[in-house]
Amino acid sequence: MYDWSDIRIFLAVAREGSTLAASRQLNINNTTVSRRIQALEHGLQLTLFIRDTRGYSLTPQG
Repeated sequence: MYDWSDIRIFLAVAREGSTLAASRQLNINNTTVSRRIQALEHGLQLTLFIRDTRGYSLTPQG
């Protein structure tokens, strides 16, 4: 079972395209957003985002 707040964070990153923008929208620390995305991916055993210099984009699994 996963934490529902991780789903909220996942959606914010998917919509905003970066952990920084998502952290600003959610009013939480950028490091927390990154850590929770990593934990969600680990728990699901999936890569949900492609990370590059332009930000985050969804993978087909995402």
